[in-house]
Amino acid sequence: MNATAQLQTAQKAFSEGRPEEGRRLLEAAAKSGDASAAYSFAVALAYGQGGPVDRRIAASWLAESSAEVPAARQLHRFSLAHGWAGEKNWEEAVSDLTESAKSGNPAALREAGLLCLILNENEIALSLLDQAANTGDMPAGMALLRLEQAIAPDAGWAETVRSGLLRSKHPLANELSENPLEKSGGESTGLDWPAVTATLSRFARAGSSGETLIENISAVSYPGALPAAVCDYVISSGLRALQPSTIVDPQTGQKIHDPHRQSLSMTFAPHLQDLVHVAVERVMCTLAGCPAENSERLNLLFYRPGEQYRPHVDYFAPDDDGNSAELARSGQRVATSLVCLHAASEGGGTGFPRFETAWNGQPGDGLTFRNVKTSGEVEPLSLHQGEAVAAGWKALASLWIRDREFAA
Repeated sequence: MNATAQLQTAQKAFSEGRPEEGRRLLEAAAKSGDASAAYSFAVALAYGQGGPVDRRIAASWLAESSAEVPAARQLHRFSLAHGWAGEKNWEEAVSDLTESAKSGNPAALREAGLLCLILNENEIALSLLDQAANTGDMPAGMALLRLEQAIAPDAGWAETVRSGLLRSKHPLANELSENPLEKSGGESTGLDWPAVTATLSRFARAGSSGETLIENISAVSYPGALPAAVCDYVISSGLRALQPSTIVDPQTGQKIHDPHRQSLSMTFAPHLQDLVHVAVERVMCTLAGCPAENSERLNLLFYRPGEQYRPHVDYFAPDDDGNSAELARSGQRVATSLVCLHAASEGGGTGFPRFETAWNGQPGDGLTFRNVKTSGEVEPLSLHQGEAVAAGWKALASLWIRDREFAA
Protein backbone atom coordinates (compact mmCIF):
# COMPACT_ATOMS: atom_id res chain seq x y z
CA MET A 1 0.00 0.00 0.00
CA ASN A 2 1.49 3.36 -1.02
CA ALA A 3 1.52 6.44 1.23
CA THR A 4 -1.54 8.04 -0.39
CA ALA A 5 -3.60 4.88 0.10
CA GLN A 6 -2.34 4.55 3.68
CA LEU A 7 -3.37 8.14 4.40
CA GLN A 8 -6.85 7.59 2.97
CA THR A 9 -7.26 4.33 4.87
CA ALA A 10 -6.09 6.02 8.07
CA GLN A 11 -8.65 8.81 7.68
CA LYS A 12 -11.37 6.21 7.14
CA ALA A 13 -10.26 4.33 10.27
CA PHE A 14 -10.53 7.51 12.36
CA SER A 15 -13.97 8.33 10.94
CA GLU A 16 -15.19 4.78 11.69
CA GLY A 17 -14.04 4.84 15.32
CA ARG A 18 -10.79 2.88 14.95
CA PRO A 19 -8.29 5.54 16.06
CA GLU A 20 -5.48 3.13 17.05
CA GLU A 21 -5.47 1.64 13.56
CA GLY A 22 -5.64 5.11 12.02
CA ARG A 23 -2.62 6.26 14.01
CA ARG A 24 -0.58 3.20 12.98
CA LEU A 25 -1.38 3.80 9.32
CA LEU A 26 -0.48 7.49 9.61
CA GLU A 27 2.86 6.60 11.17
CA ALA A 28 3.64 4.16 8.35
CA ALA A 29 2.71 6.71 5.69
CA ALA A 30 4.73 9.42 7.45
CA LYS A 31 7.81 7.17 7.64
CA SER A 32 7.53 6.53 3.92
CA GLY A 33 8.19 10.21 3.33
CA ASP A 34 4.70 11.55 2.63
CA ALA A 35 4.58 15.14 3.98
CA SER A 36 0.78 15.29 4.32
CA ALA A 37 0.82 12.05 6.31
CA ALA A 38 3.65 13.41 8.47
CA TYR A 39 1.52 16.45 9.31
CA SER A 40 -1.54 14.31 10.06
CA PHE A 41 0.56 11.99 12.23
CA ALA A 42 1.93 15.03 14.10
CA VAL A 43 -1.62 16.21 14.79
CA ALA A 44 -2.57 12.74 16.07
CA LEU A 45 0.44 12.78 18.41
CA ALA A 46 -0.29 16.33 19.58
CA TYR A 47 -3.92 15.59 20.45
CA GLY A 48 -3.58 12.01 21.61
CA GLN A 49 -5.65 10.58 18.77
CA GLY A 50 -5.35 6.79 18.79
CA GLY A 51 -2.67 6.78 21.50
CA PRO A 52 -0.91 8.90 24.11
CA VAL A 53 -0.08 12.57 23.63
CA ASP A 54 3.54 13.06 22.58
CA ARG A 55 4.18 16.65 21.55
CA ARG A 56 7.95 16.32 21.51
CA ILE A 57 7.77 13.75 18.70
CA ALA A 58 4.92 15.72 17.08
CA ALA A 59 7.24 18.72 16.90
CA SER A 60 9.86 16.73 14.99
CA TRP A 61 7.30 15.58 12.41
CA LEU A 62 6.02 19.15 12.02
CA ALA A 63 9.56 20.38 11.39
CA GLU A 64 10.02 17.68 8.77
CA SER A 65 6.78 18.43 6.91
CA SER A 66 6.67 22.23 7.30
CA ALA A 67 8.47 22.97 4.02
CA GLU A 68 5.77 21.21 1.96
CA VAL A 69 2.55 21.60 3.96
CA PRO A 70 1.43 25.17 4.86
CA ALA A 71 -0.69 23.96 7.79
CA ALA A 72 2.31 22.07 9.15
CA ARG A 73 4.45 25.20 8.96
CA GLN A 74 1.86 27.19 10.90
CA LEU A 75 1.58 24.52 13.59
CA HIS A 76 5.38 24.18 13.61
CA ARG A 77 5.67 27.84 14.57
CA PHE A 78 3.05 27.35 17.29
CA SER A 79 5.02 24.37 18.61
CA LEU A 80 8.20 26.46 18.73
CA ALA A 81 6.46 29.27 20.61
CA HIS A 82 5.04 26.80 23.13
CA GLY A 83 8.14 24.65 23.50
CA TRP A 84 6.79 21.31 22.37
CA ALA A 85 10.31 20.10 21.69
CA GLY A 86 11.75 21.56 24.90
CA GLU A 87 12.40 25.22 25.63
CA LYS A 88 9.96 27.80 24.27
CA ASN A 89 11.50 29.53 21.27
CA TRP A 90 9.48 32.57 20.20
CA GLU A 91 12.55 33.96 18.41
CA GLU A 92 12.86 30.93 16.13
CA ALA A 93 9.12 30.97 15.44
CA VAL A 94 9.31 34.64 14.44
CA SER A 95 12.42 34.05 12.34
CA ASP A 96 10.59 31.36 10.37
CA LEU A 97 7.58 33.66 9.97
CA THR A 98 9.64 36.55 8.60
CA GLU A 99 11.49 34.25 6.22
CA SER A 100 8.14 33.16 4.83
CA ALA A 101 6.91 36.76 4.68
CA LYS A 102 10.10 37.87 2.92
CA SER A 103 9.44 35.30 0.20
CA GLY A 104 6.06 36.97 -0.43
CA ASN A 105 3.75 34.49 1.34
CA PRO A 106 0.50 36.47 1.85
CA ALA A 107 -0.54 34.79 5.11
CA ALA A 108 2.91 35.33 6.62
CA LEU A 109 2.96 39.00 5.53
CA ARG A 110 -0.43 39.51 7.15
CA GLU A 111 0.55 37.64 10.30
CA ALA A 112 3.73 39.70 10.71
CA GLY A 113 1.78 42.90 10.04
CA LEU A 114 -0.81 42.16 12.70
CA LEU A 115 1.93 41.31 15.20
CA CYS A 116 3.51 44.70 14.48
CA LEU A 117 0.15 46.36 15.16
CA ILE A 118 0.02 44.69 18.58
CA LEU A 119 3.50 46.09 19.22
CA ASN A 120 2.42 49.58 18.09
CA GLU A 121 4.90 49.41 15.18
CA ASN A 122 2.26 50.84 12.87
CA GLU A 123 4.41 51.98 9.96
CA ILE A 124 6.00 48.55 9.54
CA ALA A 125 2.57 46.98 10.01
CA LEU A 126 1.05 49.05 7.21
CA SER A 127 3.83 48.08 4.81
CA LEU A 128 3.44 44.36 5.55
CA LEU A 129 -0.35 44.46 5.39
CA ASP A 130 -0.27 46.45 2.15
CA GLN A 131 1.95 43.84 0.51
CA ALA A 132 -0.39 41.07 1.67
CA ALA A 133 -3.50 42.91 0.50
CA ASN A 134 -2.00 43.48 -2.93
CA THR A 135 -1.59 39.71 -3.32
CA GLY A 136 -5.32 39.27 -2.65
CA ASP A 137 -5.20 38.43 1.06
CA MET A 138 -8.68 39.26 2.38
CA PRO A 139 -7.83 39.52 6.13
CA ALA A 140 -4.98 41.96 5.35
CA GLY A 141 -7.35 44.08 3.29
CA MET A 142 -9.87 44.04 6.14
CA ALA A 143 -7.17 45.23 8.54
CA LEU A 144 -6.30 48.16 6.27
CA LEU A 145 -9.99 49.07 5.94
CA ARG A 146 -10.24 49.07 9.73
CA LEU A 147 -7.15 51.28 9.94
CA GLU A 148 -8.57 53.44 7.12
CA GLN A 149 -5.08 53.67 5.67
CA ALA A 150 -3.25 52.21 2.69
CA ILE A 151 -0.08 52.99 0.78
CA ALA A 152 -2.12 53.15 -2.42
CA PRO A 153 -5.76 53.83 -1.45
CA ASP A 154 -6.98 53.42 -5.03
CA ALA A 155 -5.46 49.93 -5.41
CA GLY A 156 -7.77 47.30 -6.85
CA TRP A 157 -7.70 45.10 -3.76
CA ALA A 158 -9.83 47.55 -1.76
CA GLU A 159 -12.92 47.20 -3.94
CA THR A 160 -12.39 43.45 -4.14
CA VAL A 161 -12.33 43.18 -0.35
CA ARG A 162 -15.38 45.41 0.08
CA SER A 163 -17.46 43.45 -2.43
CA GLY A 164 -16.21 40.11 -1.05
CA LEU A 165 -17.27 41.06 2.46
CA LEU A 166 -20.75 42.03 1.31
CA ARG A 167 -21.18 38.89 -0.81
CA SER A 168 -20.12 36.64 2.07
CA LYS A 169 -22.44 38.40 4.53
CA HIS A 170 -19.54 38.67 6.94
CA PRO A 171 -20.77 40.23 10.22
CA LEU A 172 -18.27 43.08 9.76
CA ALA A 173 -19.20 43.67 6.12
CA ASN A 174 -21.33 46.79 6.44
CA GLU A 175 -19.08 48.74 8.77
CA LEU A 176 -15.79 47.86 7.06
CA SER A 177 -17.03 48.31 3.50
CA GLU A 178 -18.06 51.87 4.32
CA ASN A 179 -14.67 52.85 5.75
CA PRO A 180 -12.69 55.26 3.57
CA LEU A 181 -8.99 54.76 2.83
CA GLU A 182 -6.39 57.50 3.18
CA LYS A 183 -2.82 57.38 1.92
CA SER A 184 -0.38 56.25 4.60
CA GLY A 185 3.27 57.15 4.91
CA GLY A 186 4.52 53.57 4.66
CA GLU A 187 6.59 51.98 1.91
CA SER A 188 5.38 49.02 -0.15
CA THR A 189 8.92 47.86 -0.89
CA GLY A 190 12.36 47.97 0.69
CA LEU A 191 11.45 46.62 4.11
CA ASP A 192 14.35 46.12 6.48
CA TRP A 193 13.71 42.43 7.14
CA PRO A 194 16.36 41.99 9.87
CA ALA A 195 14.73 44.91 11.68
CA VAL A 196 11.30 43.31 11.29
CA THR A 197 12.63 40.05 12.76
CA ALA A 198 14.33 41.87 15.63
CA THR A 199 11.17 43.85 16.41
CA LEU A 200 8.97 40.77 16.51
CA SER A 201 11.54 38.70 18.40
CA ARG A 202 11.60 41.11 21.31
CA PHE A 203 7.82 41.21 21.62
CA ALA A 204 8.35 44.10 24.03
CA ARG A 205 4.90 45.62 24.28
CA ALA A 206 4.23 48.60 26.52
CA GLY A 207 1.93 47.65 29.38
CA SER A 208 -1.62 48.98 29.47
CA SER A 209 -2.76 51.09 32.40
CA GLY A 210 -5.89 49.71 34.01
CA GLU A 211 -8.89 51.15 35.80
CA THR A 212 -10.22 49.27 38.83
CA LEU A 213 -13.84 48.27 38.32
CA ILE A 214 -14.41 46.08 41.41
CA GLU A 215 -11.72 45.96 44.06
CA ASN A 216 -13.09 42.87 45.86
CA ILE A 217 -12.35 40.57 42.92
CA SER A 218 -9.51 42.62 41.39
CA ALA A 219 -11.67 43.40 38.35
CA VAL A 220 -9.68 45.82 36.20
CA SER A 221 -10.57 47.26 32.80
CA TYR A 222 -7.90 48.08 30.22
CA PRO A 223 -8.92 50.51 27.46
CA GLY A 224 -7.24 49.80 24.13
CA ALA A 225 -5.60 46.54 25.13
CA LEU A 226 -5.60 45.29 21.51
CA PRO A 227 -5.89 47.08 18.15
CA ALA A 228 -9.33 46.92 16.54
CA ALA A 229 -7.85 45.35 13.39
CA VAL A 230 -6.50 42.46 15.49
CA CYS A 231 -9.92 42.08 17.10
CA ASP A 232 -11.46 41.79 13.62
CA TYR A 233 -8.91 39.12 12.74
CA VAL A 234 -9.71 37.01 15.81
CA ILE A 235 -13.39 37.14 14.88
CA SER A 236 -12.82 36.27 11.23
CA SER A 237 -10.40 33.43 11.95
CA GLY A 238 -12.90 31.74 14.26
CA LEU A 239 -16.21 32.33 12.48
CA ARG A 240 -16.40 29.04 10.59
CA ALA A 241 -15.73 27.00 13.73
CA LEU A 242 -18.47 28.60 15.86
CA GLN A 243 -20.90 26.14 17.45
CA PRO A 244 -23.70 26.47 20.03
CA SER A 245 -22.06 27.05 23.41
CA THR A 246 -22.01 24.43 26.15
CA ILE A 247 -21.56 24.29 29.90
CA VAL A 248 -19.76 21.67 32.00
CA ASP A 249 -22.02 19.21 33.80
CA PRO A 250 -20.88 19.42 37.44
CA GLN A 251 -21.59 15.74 38.04
CA THR A 252 -19.93 14.20 34.99
CA GLY A 253 -17.50 16.88 33.78
CA GLN A 254 -18.95 16.47 30.28
CA LYS A 255 -19.92 19.41 28.07
CA ILE A 256 -23.67 19.79 27.61
CA HIS A 257 -26.04 22.27 26.00
CA ASP A 258 -28.14 24.28 28.46
CA PRO A 259 -30.52 27.27 28.03
CA HIS A 260 -28.55 28.96 30.83
CA ARG A 261 -25.94 29.76 28.16
CA GLN A 262 -27.13 31.09 24.82
CA SER A 263 -24.38 32.01 22.38
CA LEU A 264 -21.98 30.60 19.84
CA SER A 265 -18.39 29.81 20.74
CA MET A 266 -15.22 28.07 19.63
CA THR A 267 -11.76 27.35 20.99
CA PHE A 268 -8.60 28.11 19.06
CA ALA A 269 -6.96 24.70 19.33
CA PRO A 270 -3.25 24.65 18.41
CA HIS A 271 -3.83 23.75 14.75
CA LEU A 272 -6.19 26.74 14.44
CA GLN A 273 -3.69 29.25 15.82
CA ASP A 274 -1.00 31.34 14.22
CA LEU A 275 1.42 33.61 16.06
CA VAL A 276 -1.19 36.38 16.22
CA HIS A 277 -3.40 34.18 18.40
CA VAL A 278 -0.37 33.22 20.51
CA ALA A 279 0.43 36.92 20.97
CA VAL A 280 -3.18 37.73 21.90
CA GLU A 281 -3.04 35.04 24.59
CA ARG A 282 0.22 36.53 25.88
CA VAL A 283 -1.27 40.03 26.06
CA MET A 284 -4.36 38.78 27.88
CA CYS A 285 -2.23 36.87 30.40
CA THR A 286 -0.08 39.95 30.97
CA LEU A 287 -3.19 42.01 31.70
CA ALA A 288 -4.23 39.42 34.28
CA GLY A 289 -0.74 39.33 35.82
CA CYS A 290 -0.38 35.62 35.11
CA PRO A 291 2.26 33.54 33.28
CA ALA A 292 1.32 32.69 29.69
CA GLU A 293 2.06 28.99 30.15
CA ASN A 294 -0.84 28.77 32.64
CA SER A 295 -3.51 29.82 30.16
CA GLU A 296 -6.01 27.58 28.48
CA ARG A 297 -6.48 28.16 24.76
CA LEU A 298 -8.17 31.29 23.47
CA ASN A 299 -11.96 31.24 23.06
CA LEU A 300 -14.20 33.26 20.74
CA LEU A 301 -17.67 34.03 22.10
CA PHE A 302 -20.38 35.35 19.78
CA TYR A 303 -23.74 36.71 20.97
CA ARG A 304 -26.65 37.49 18.64
CA PRO A 305 -29.76 39.54 19.55
CA GLY A 306 -31.52 38.05 22.57
CA GLU A 307 -28.62 35.77 23.53
CA GLN A 308 -27.04 35.84 26.97
CA TYR A 309 -25.11 33.83 29.53
CA ARG A 310 -26.98 33.88 32.82
CA PRO A 311 -25.09 34.34 36.13
CA HIS A 312 -22.25 31.83 36.53
CA VAL A 313 -18.74 31.44 37.88
CA ASP A 314 -15.64 30.40 35.93
CA TYR A 315 -13.90 28.44 38.68
CA PHE A 316 -14.27 24.70 39.12
CA ALA A 317 -16.40 23.98 42.19
CA PRO A 318 -14.08 21.76 44.29
CA ASP A 319 -16.96 19.69 45.66
CA ASP A 320 -18.31 18.66 42.25
CA ASP A 321 -17.08 15.21 41.25
CA GLY A 322 -17.05 16.17 37.59
CA ASN A 323 -14.30 18.74 38.21
CA SER A 324 -11.76 16.44 39.84
CA ALA A 325 -9.96 15.53 36.62
CA GLU A 326 -9.56 19.17 35.55
CA LEU A 327 -8.33 20.25 38.98
CA ALA A 328 -5.82 17.42 39.00
CA ARG A 329 -4.61 18.23 35.50
CA SER A 330 -3.78 21.95 35.78
CA GLY A 331 -5.39 23.29 38.94
CA GLN A 332 -8.02 25.93 39.47
CA ARG A 333 -9.07 28.67 37.06
CA VAL A 334 -7.65 31.50 39.13
CA ALA A 335 -8.33 34.35 36.69
CA THR A 336 -10.40 35.31 33.68
CA SER A 337 -9.22 37.67 30.95
CA LEU A 338 -11.60 39.14 28.38
CA VAL A 339 -11.19 41.41 25.37
CA CYS A 340 -14.16 43.01 23.64
CA LEU A 341 -13.83 42.23 19.93
CA HIS A 342 -17.11 43.83 18.87
CA ALA A 343 -19.66 45.69 20.99
CA ALA A 344 -23.43 45.26 20.71
CA SER A 345 -25.41 48.31 19.65
CA GLU A 346 -27.50 47.90 22.78
CA GLY A 347 -27.12 45.62 25.81
CA GLY A 348 -24.55 42.85 26.00
CA GLY A 349 -22.52 44.07 28.97
CA THR A 350 -20.59 41.79 31.32
CA GLY A 351 -22.46 42.17 34.58
CA PHE A 352 -21.45 41.40 38.16
CA PRO A 353 -24.73 40.89 40.07
CA ARG A 354 -23.14 40.94 43.54
CA PHE A 355 -21.94 44.47 42.89
CA GLU A 356 -24.69 45.73 40.55
CA THR A 357 -21.92 46.73 38.16
CA ALA A 358 -21.37 46.00 34.49
CA TRP A 359 -18.50 46.38 32.03
CA ASN A 360 -19.39 47.60 28.56
CA GLY A 361 -16.13 47.46 26.69
CA GLN A 362 -15.50 48.82 23.23
CA PRO A 363 -13.49 46.88 20.62
CA GLY A 364 -9.98 46.31 21.93
CA ASP A 365 -10.80 46.98 25.59
CA GLY A 366 -9.81 44.33 28.12
CA LEU A 367 -11.18 43.16 31.45
CA THR A 368 -9.59 40.84 33.99
CA PHE A 369 -10.83 39.53 37.32
CA ARG A 370 -9.88 36.92 39.88
CA ASN A 371 -11.90 33.77 40.49
CA VAL A 372 -10.16 32.87 43.76
CA LYS A 373 -9.28 34.66 46.98
CA THR A 374 -5.70 35.36 48.04
CA SER A 375 -5.97 32.24 50.21
CA GLY A 376 -6.60 30.14 47.09
CA GLU A 377 -10.23 29.44 48.00
CA VAL A 378 -12.82 29.99 45.29
CA GLU A 379 -14.41 33.43 45.24
CA PRO A 380 -18.24 33.36 44.92
CA LEU A 381 -18.22 37.14 44.49
CA SER A 382 -16.79 36.58 41.01
CA LEU A 383 -20.30 35.60 39.86
CA HIS A 384 -20.86 37.29 36.50
CA GLN A 385 -23.13 37.19 33.48
CA GLY A 386 -23.20 38.00 29.80
CA GLU A 387 -26.17 40.34 29.66
CA ALA A 388 -28.66 39.89 26.83
CA VAL A 389 -27.86 41.60 23.56
CA ALA A 390 -30.76 43.91 22.72
CA ALA A 391 -29.52 45.06 19.32
CA GLY A 392 -26.55 44.28 17.08
CA TRP A 393 -24.07 41.58 18.06
CA LYS A 394 -21.25 41.09 20.51
CA ALA A 395 -18.00 39.16 20.26
CA LEU A 396 -15.50 38.52 23.04
CA ALA A 397 -12.11 36.88 23.31
CA SER A 398 -12.09 34.86 26.52
CA LEU A 399 -9.18 33.25 28.32
CA TRP A 400 -9.21 31.19 31.50
CA ILE A 401 -5.94 31.03 33.39
CA ARG A 402 -4.99 28.21 35.76
CA ASP A 403 -2.86 28.27 38.91
CA ARG A 404 -0.20 26.10 37.26
CA GLU A 405 0.95 25.22 33.76
CA PHE A 406 -1.92 24.18 31.56
CA ALA A 407 -1.60 20.67 30.22
CA ALA A 408 -3.55 21.00 26.98
